[in-house]
Amino acid sequence: MNPLNFERRRVPMRVTHYARLSVSAAVLTVALAACGKDNGPSEFDPQGTSADVTEAQSAFVSPQSASFASIGADISTVLNGAPVVASSSALASVRPSAASARYARQLVRLLPGGGPRIQASVSAIPASALEVTYVWDEGAHVYAASDLSGAPSNGVRFLLYAVDPVTLRPVEPVVQVGYVDVTDQSTSTTAAFRVKVVEGSVVYLDYSVSATGSESSGIVTVSGFASNGSARANFSLKNSISQNAGGLLLSLDYRLNVPSRNLTLDWTATFANISDTEVAVTLDFTISGPNGAVRLVGTYGATGGNFTVKVNGSVYATINLDGSSAVITGAGGASLTADEEATLHTILDYYDQSLTAFSDLLAPLS
Repeated sequence: MNPLNFERRRVPMRVTHYARLSVSAAVLTVALAACGKDNGPSEFDPQGTSADVTEAQSAFVSPQSASFASIGADISTVLNGAPVVASSSALASVRPSAASARYARQLVRLLPGGGPRIQASVSAIPASALEVTYVWDEGAHVYAASDLSGAPSNGVRFLLYAVDPVTLRPVEPVVQVGYVDVTDQSTSTTAAFRVKVVEGSVVYLDYSVSATGSESSGIVTVSGFASNGSARANFSLKNSISQNAGGLLLSLDYRLNVPSRNLTLDWTATFANISDTEVAVTLDFTISGPNGAVRLVGTYGATGGNFTVKVNGSVYATINLDGSSAVITGAGGASLTADEEATLHTILDYYDQSLTAFSDLLAPLS
């Protein structure tokens, strides 16, 4: 059971993270509106904050981004000889959330299987894939190499197509919606790749992934921007992995900003005491802009945790986790309404969703 997910509805269909982001934005819009009650800071503007967050989320929503998210495994297959990181199962059972577990597994592929040494895998895109454009083969229903020109000399190109929302495979007959280039920027000490999603003159996604390692530590950095053609969000996530006598320590530092709205969403998280059944996570999450700020700080593990929530610097609520249950109490011991509690559920869920988003960004390279 994920102690962060106080109540989770399951949808019987896989959805790309770009679609999930738009859903999360809609929920956050409703949830933050509940913070505008009389018991909250009078200067907080929930409608303005909701519009800001919606703008940030909309930058990731486009047919091009959705198509790219659906073919991460296809790209990874072509790059099978050159993952950014080497394989390891060291954190295969990390808890307490599915998104945290998936993301941690990708990061810890920095660790060679069964060994104590952290080391980035530095290898180029396979020579057979360089300057090759891959297209969808409607007969075999897979991506295949073509003789089309245009792929970068130090990388590979995949044409992007409109995708079926259920199967997440290209609709046939195919309708092209752009392309993605993956280029190798590795050096003798750093594994690095750039990913760029384009249609015509519009860049929808442009980010770099780099990984370095030493005897006792490793760093994976993901940074760039997403755009839907009008709204733009700049993002970065620095992932630090260290190892000592007590085990592994994983530190994440996330930041997203929308310059046109003067909006930032940022959080830091530290994973410690990592084992097959336990992990202690310290989380500090903030949404801030010209219309107000919401901050959530606390710790949690497989069996429980505690959080303090502030709105514009004033204590708004506390959350006490005990296994799979949660007690949420307003400032001064007051009870919160269902909508007010939904605000806190959504902020914690956004943390998971942002990890899912970065898992998708790493998918083609891990």
